[in-house]
Amino acid sequence: MSNSNNAARKAAYLFLTLCCGALLAFAGFRAYEVYGPAKVALPAIPFGMPAGSTVLRGDAPNWVATNAKLPVQVQTELRRASELSRSGAYVSAYDIYDGVVVLYPDLLEAIWGEVNVLYDMSSQGLALNDNQRDRLTLLTGKLQGRFPESGISSYLESRSVFASGNETAALELARVATEKSPTLLQARLWFGELLQRNSRNIQATTEFKTTISLSNGDSPRAYELLAGLYHDAGMLDSCSALVEYALSQFPVNARLLLLQGYLKEYQGNFDAAEKIYQRILAFQPEYVEARTAAATLGEKSPPGPGAGVALSPQDRAQTACDILEPLVEKYPENLPLREALGRAYLKGRQFDQARLQFQEIQKADPEYPEIKQRIQEASVVTPAASAKKDVLADDLNRAIDSLRGKGSPATTHDFSTMLGHYLVRYGATPKEFFKKYSISNFRPIANNVWQESFYEPPYMHTYTVVFDSLNHFRQVHVVVFDSSSNSNHLGIAPEVFTRLLKQNSRISGIGNSTGETDCGDGLVLDAAVWETQDNFEMLARVVGKSAEVRMVRFDKSALPPGLKLCDYATYLNQY
Repeated sequence: MSNSNNAARKAAYLFLTLCCGALLAFAGFRAYEVYGPAKVALPAIPFGMPAGSTVLRGDAPNWVATNAKLPVQVQTELRRASELSRSGAYVSAYDIYDGVVVLYPDLLEAIWGEVNVLYDMSSQGLALNDNQRDRLTLLTGKLQGRFPESGISSYLESRSVFASGNETAALELARVATEKSPTLLQARLWFGELLQRNSRNIQATTEFKTTISLSNGDSPRAYELLAGLYHDAGMLDSCSALVEYALSQFPVNARLLLLQGYLKEYQGNFDAAEKIYQRILAFQPEYVEARTAAATLGEKSPPGPGAGVALSPQDRAQTACDILEPLVEKYPENLPLREALGRAYLKGRQFDQARLQFQEIQKADPEYPEIKQRIQEASVVTPAASAKKDVLADDLNRAIDSLRGKGSPATTHDFSTMLGHYLVRYGATPKEFFKKYSISNFRPIANNVWQESFYEPPYMHTYTVVFDSLNHFRQVHVVVFDSSSNSNHLGIAPEVFTRLLKQNSRISGIGNSTGETDCGDGLVLDAAVWETQDNFEMLARVVGKSAEVRMVRFDKSALPPGLKLCDYATYLNQY
């Protein structure tokens, strides 16, 4: 009996010990969660890290909390600078950051933004002037003094060391920066770039994916670098999937569009690739890689193992032509064989030869499947082919427009106020507006609606300023017409649209391209959109009207909610 009591007592003690141990373990776990190193749970973002992954916060500062204490106008400027930087408009972003730092010399977020923009400008091949180099040195020292022995300090030291030519030390310092500040996006991205430069692609992939998750998918540079890594490694399916998704988020990202063009070329889809390159150049005419890609259309080989001996699509097409030509000569009545030769010519961009083969098929069999479509595909006419037509008529039209312009009062527009960018706040009264812009340039065309027209070779501009029923400035409508333009549009944006798109991008930053959208009843719009907290702009052309471009600028509060792209056609055509 005594033995059984002892056994029961021991069992009870063991059970109590286990319970106490479990409670202590749970209490320790909770204490670690509360008082241990802070962690960030990564959200489920496409092409990011697996959902549920966590990253230590480290010593990265909380810029968001700092930003919330600033005046609304300063917050707006910082957001605008960040958006410009993300879209690659580094010079414009630098100007905004520098202006904010001048007003608020101790605003660390603005200093951090300006330093990163200057480093990005340097890494993208933009030479810094003496003033910018001095600013970079001054502000880098200020940040390192404010955050000594931190991830920020190691990151800045890494960028500085890399600029001096020591890549090995830069890589080690970047690693230290990510260990001290695991949630610092710029450090992660920079470390990934250096890893990729050293062919450590698996580690680089992890860094880029972590950056995508930490930024909630809001880092186009991370998508660019990851897509480029997949491309260079020959992982074209992964690259294609990533590029298609990333372009749905950042539709005018030049690097992603360039990769999309490459992928189209590898598939032999040269026309689609050419349109993509031209779209890039419409937004960024000085983008050297896009210009080179367009000039070497059809000559590129897919990357990856064995790429050094791979044939380009154009070379493969020529090989097919060399095989098919003698066969067609020997069996001229074999129409499928002749069609195959025509398709090979088409892939090699020998359009005249392709058209001859398809025409021979049509002569022999007018009902041959899709032969008319094949002839149309081979009948490529470049805009330059008809550039000399109607030269006299063009000159007369230009002269007429010039006379119209001379009949108007002199305008006061400089570059920054073109396309209806009147430097007057929304909500201003007519008295305030015409204090800034001479009323003699305008004529009333309706109640609270004023219009000015002027000719600036080679375009006729008409700007309409609209005040609401309370006489507050709310919107501007723009029509630009080139009477000398010939309609040779083959899917590439005509010169007037491309030129004005470039001009407005220099004023408002890079916009979002909508591509060609069918609005029904034969109306197809090709547009670009700029949107901020208080302003909405749309520059558009109607496909088939290559001589005319229209634009609207709105106070966003004056727009009804839920508008879709085609809904703006009414506003575009209002004046």
